[in-house]
Amino acid sequence: MQRLNSNEIARLAGVSRSTVSRVVNGYRNVPLQTREKVMKVINDNGYYPLLSGQLLAGKKTGTLGFFWISNTAVANDMLCSEYFARVTESAAELGYLVLTCIVKNLSDQENVELIKRVFMQGRVDAGIFIGAKNNEPLIEELIAKDKIIGVFDHFHPDRGEQNRISVNYEIETGVKIIDYLYELGHRKIGIIDGDMSRYCMLKRHEGFLTSMQQHDIEMRGEWMFYADIFNDCDAGYSAAKSLLKSNEWPSVICAGNDSIAFGIYRALEEDGISIPEQISVIGIDGHGLGEFCSPPLTTFAYDYKKMFSSLVRRTIAAVEQETDYQTTEFISGKLIERGSCRRL
Repeated sequence: MQRLNSNEIARLAGVSRSTVSRVVNGYRNVPLQTREKVMKVINDNGYYPLLSGQLLAGKKTGTLGFFWISNTAVANDMLCSEYFARVTESAAELGYLVLTCIVKNLSDQENVELIKRVFMQGRVDAGIFIGAKNNEPLIEELIAKDKIIGVFDHFHPDRGEQNRISVNYEIETGVKIIDYLYELGHRKIGIIDGDMSRYCMLKRHEGFLTSMQQHDIEMRGEWMFYADIFNDCDAGYSAAKSLLKSNEWPSVICAGNDSIAFGIYRALEEDGISIPEQISVIGIDGHGLGEFCSPPLTTFAYDYKKMFSSLVRRTIAAVEQETDYQTTEFISGKLIERGSCRRL
């Protein structure tokens, strides 16, 4: 069937083109009988106005940009798939579509220009970013240009723009993990952090050290490493192999997230070190694969449905110019005890 335009809809309904436009765009100054006549023709012919025309008229697209920034493969990662599912699900519940863009990094100017072009061409009403550094120039530029930006894991206490929306892990995660390990009797604690350019990783690291100081636990440099990449099993493996070269081992290793913990598992298994009999391991995230490890991974888990529902809902509230939304929200997690940590 050939697609009808607004002129043909107007002819079939016996009204002017401007009347069709007013009906389509929800104006109230159209008599009920006329509105019903136009809507019948529209419904009978499956007519939808072209998006380009709506944009020229200053209308919203009803679309969010979903920008995933990652140096690692995301297609086969269960947690990454959950992130994507939760964003699209939350947007759909509010009647929004999602335009997805995956880029390896934002140090490549071509990637930066691609994302800027999506915004400047008006393809999306707002953007949701995952995997960006806490101090990311592109995000700051877009916010300065009054683009509505929702960011997962991003916080600047000195910035209060209404178009800077974020959701974050609770900042006490690191403290709660060390407190838990201390209660189990652990006094020899190793730490493998991830990418410290990420806000949550910085706060987790600070929490680890704060609680260790409070409990008078020695901080040993040969037991503290960085996995360099935020969500990467191989980076966790390499850091764990370096830690195991020390003359004495810690009784437990705290991983900055579950992906790093999976790498630690691989390194320990390769060296014939049993978990938790020789070294305990604890992660953060609640990654779905954690319960299938051997032994199952003890972790500090988060409700990602709640996190992304919060981020998407508040981002759309900004798009729709509501006035009562929070720009930042911190979501609490919970400890899931499994078999990878033993009591001493």
